[in-house]
Amino acid sequence: MLLDLSPAAALQIYGDALPGRIKRAYRRYRYGSAAFKVDFAIDGDIPWTNPACRRAGTVHLGGTFEQIAHSERERAAGRMPQRPFTLVGQQYLADPTRSAGGINPIWSYAHVPFGYTGDATDAVIDQIEGAAPGFRDRIVATVSKSTAQLHSYNPNYLGGDIIGGANDRLQVLFRPRVAVDPYFTGVPGVYLCSQSTPPAPGFTGCAAITPRNRRCGGCPADW
Repeated sequence: MLLDLSPAAALQIYGDALPGRIKRAYRRYRYGSAAFKVDFAIDGDIPWTNPACRRAGTVHLGGTFEQIAHSERERAAGRMPQRPFTLVGQQYLADPTRSAGGINPIWSYAHVPFGYTGDATDAVIDQIEGAAPGFRDRIVATVSKSTAQLHSYNPNYLGGDIIGGANDRLQVLFRPRVAVDPYFTGVPGVYLCSQSTPPAPGFTGCAAITPRNRRCGGCPADW
């Protein structure tokens, strides 16, 4: 059994079946940066001042190194940054079927504090507007998802954390616990293979390779 779940979700499912030391490690596991998501429908394209951004599927907006560092320090301290690091997706550039009648879909999300309860919609718009003056005037519709709504959408997103846990201190290397086999839950045939395990987020599918090669969970040999 391969669990593409957070340690908290594994605790909910297996509870007392987990060995005590693993149960305690899962309870101590720390969650980190949260996301506030904003989807847009816009008239035409985003009016980026940088021509390269007009061709990119995803644009990262953070400012200078110093501005990004300040924003991330604020977020880590539980304070909402005035200029949050923001990602903007414009995949319709590669897939025009996503658009209709000149109206194009845009997704975005900002880094916000864990469990942030405010509305970051305007902060996201301001970040995009700063790199693309006139963006605000092209907005036709907006749909926002708070950290709580992201958690409701996917219970793995605790507090709006979409990367499966904090990437700081030793946890970026040892997750969800310090162990020779961090994937093993202690329940025979049951392994974690989510972003909460090595090699951490951003390596889609890689966490399942080791459990798979060890023929865990009774997977067929040709799986």
